[in-house]
Amino acid sequence: MKLVIVGYGPGGVAAATAARAFDRDVEILLITDETIQAHRKPGSSLALEFPDSEKLFIADWSYDALHEKRIEVSPRVRVISADTAERTLQTVDSKGKSSTISYDKLILATGGEPTVPEMPGVELLGVHTIQTMVDASRIGETLRDAETVIIVGAGFSGLETADRLSEMGKDVHLIVRSRLMRRLLEEPMSDELESRIPPGVIVHKGSSPERVIGKDRVKGLIVGSEEMLADAVLFMTGVSPNTELAKTLGLKIGSLGGIVVGPTMETSADGIYAVGDCVELMDSLLGKPMLLPVGSAAARAGRQAGVTAVGGKKVYSDTALKLQYDRIFNTDIVCIGHSSTTASGAGIGTKIHYLDDPAEFAKIALATTKDGRLIGGQVLSARMGAPIAYQILERIESGAKISEKPLLKPRHERIKDLLENMLGPIG
Repeated sequence: MKLVIVGYGPGGVAAATAARAFDRDVEILLITDETIQAHRKPGSSLALEFPDSEKLFIADWSYDALHEKRIEVSPRVRVISADTAERTLQTVDSKGKSSTISYDKLILATGGEPTVPEMPGVELLGVHTIQTMVDASRIGETLRDAETVIIVGAGFSGLETADRLSEMGKDVHLIVRSRLMRRLLEEPMSDELESRIPPGVIVHKGSSPERVIGKDRVKGLIVGSEEMLADAVLFMTGVSPNTELAKTLGLKIGSLGGIVVGPTMETSADGIYAVGDCVELMDSLLGKPMLLPVGSAAARAGRQAGVTAVGGKKVYSDTALKLQYDRIFNTDIVCIGHSSTTASGAGIGTKIHYLDDPAEFAKIALATTKDGRLIGGQVLSARMGAPIAYQILERIESGAKISEKPLLKPRHERIKDLLENMLGPIG
């Protein structure tokens, strides 16, 4: 059997490695139009500062590492058409050479396309968006002499980019329509995160950009009634599903613009699966589809698709669970599951519980249903955010109530632990 995977991100690689783990004999070919080997996301913003750095490459996902697992990668290859009846893909490489590739099973991991608001001036030189490390490297070269940069968007990618540019000595202005990470963080957590932003990043809240100003090259941005001057403008306003190939294949596209998939990631066409930013996943809590452009979710979906494509029967329960982590502004930021904002969108009432761990300079928010079942959590911590997040994840997956399984030890026990760490055993 021949399994062809289109896409070289977390979903595509996870699908390939899972398929190989479950089937030693299947032929696996991974096609990508990317020009460099797999790299960390969203850490690609590091390439703004180090355009030639190889530190972001993922060794286990390199061409050589995958070749050792008998997973072949064809880079710089673009799929231009497909025939589901014949189970073939028509491709063209960077030199213009066309080829026909046959498949028995097909997995699409085509990712997403950056979304840029429609407004005058977005086509000017100096207006950018970052989707890959190649983008970041190219933009990093153009920003070497820039002094002031405006970033539109306050999600993980926007904040990470602001952090990196600030460390590079740039004056950074962050445009936020309402508050930081509005859908992911509770309002007090947004306020806490804003308090940890260094002075080099100026946050402007409450207005949306109206147009980019400049003649041939960007000179700034009109935000509300204010004219803000800058050498560059970066739109970090999310991604939309890349479904161009899916439409060529005649796959069903959902109301949110993503490929419709079932629990095993199979699409509307037999033997074709899809994972990652290009799909709509069904949220079991909300009972409706959602877009989940998160690397960890893409990897879990890829694992499911890879296993199913080679005949595995296991259905994983965590495919649609949102888990995002990054370290920004010297703070571990973790968001798992639902916030009150995303839950209320489906009419699900929540109760938010706030905790703190002074030893780690940590603030924690837990979202529960009215009966106390944990459905989401957020962590802001100077360090050790991952262990706290693991506790939250374990409780969400087990359906636990925090009254039955508290997240942190009682305060007096934590104080005792802190003192013993500082002074030694207390009798």
